Amino acid sequence: MAASAFRQALEDAIKQRHSAVHPWSEAWTSGKLNRDLLGEWVKQHFHYVSLFSQWLGAVYATCSHWDVQQFLLENIAEEEGMVGNGDFAPVRHCDLLLDFAAACGKSRDEIMNAQINGELLPETLGLQSWCYRQAQRPFVEALAGLLVGLESQVPAIYAKTTPPLLEKYGFTDDEVTFFRLHIVADAEHGERGFEIVEKYATDPETQATCVRLVKEATMMRRLYLDGLYNKYLAKPLRSAA
Repeated sequence: MAASAFRQALEDAIKQRHSAVHPWSEAWTSGKLNRDLLGEWVKQHFHYVSLFSQWLGAVYATCSHWDVQQFLLENIAEEEGMVGNGDFAPVRHCDLLLDFAAACGKSRDEIMNAQINGELLPETLGLQSWCYRQAQRPFVEALAGLLVGLESQVPAIYAKTTPPLLEKYGFTDDEVTFFRLHIVADAEHGERGFEIVEKYATDPETQATCVRLVKEATMMRRLYLDGLYNKYLAKPLRSAA
């Protein structure tokens, strides 16, 4: 079945700025990072994904549609380790990310206290703030940004970045469980996000707003990766002679 014009517009908005082809992702897949840099990525990423359940909970609190409520509860339950996903046993997803950080040489406390210690990059704080604001919008607009614009990107990103973790950086299968789990889980969550947005964004104005918010989401995720790339990989500019 051919995709609707609205679905195509949503997908095109993601493809134009997909984070799978960001310079940070390219450096990751080509083996130019190391375990310390991957740990610095976790330090930033944890303070984005660890809040995702709270943002979805805020959307749930203002949504009156039972099918959407049910999906949000299922999503939150998976993220918080209350239910399993396919071949994966119930486990809090952020604990898996902290396990990966430990394999990179970063302690649990170092990751969890990064915001308190002033170690989060401005771009990470910007993504946090954008997601918080997004969660306050009407539910269909909120989910357009959070699920379609952000979460639906994850399977393609991790499908690209996970094999090098095994082949180039020497991690074990168990150490990359966080990534393997989200290739599966976020494919399901992202698709349900598309379905919900298509179902409830029924007028041209709302559809246009949803497309705009998906574009914003992809831009915010790329800006967040810009922060990492600029701090750890970009060559410093030479001062004028």
